[in-house]
Amino acid sequence: MDRTARRSYRQAMNPSTALQLQRLMVRAVEDGTGTNAAIPGARVGGKTGTAQHGFGNTGTPYAWFIAWAQADDAAQPAVAVAVVVEDAEASRTDISGGGSAAPIAKAVMEEALRLEAEARNP
Repeated sequence: MDRTARRSYRQAMNPSTALQLQRLMVRAVEDGTGTNAAIPGARVGGKTGTAQHGFGNTGTPYAWFIAWAQADDAAQPAVAVAVVVEDAEASRTDISGGGSAAPIAKAVMEEALRLEAEARNP
């Protein structure tokens, strides 16, 4: 009889896989499509995207961006966000996660980092 090895379901992924994903997300913000989410004094990781919608992709695309940020002097991220822009005020070809959604995520993350720093250093 074959048996499958026991595995905890409380661990979303192998720690080495999580570290690699984290590095790739940081690279996307430092050098890739997510540069509009970069925050001075913080380590930011993110992933941009553009989703088709509507029958036959006739609707305006959705721009999305998921990200996390941690202050340079913090042990772990302080905030994680997911932003979806459904009605971007741009031409269809100019809608992108990095252009439409990343700046919104940046503003939210900057405020969360500011509040965390304020709580740590009253």
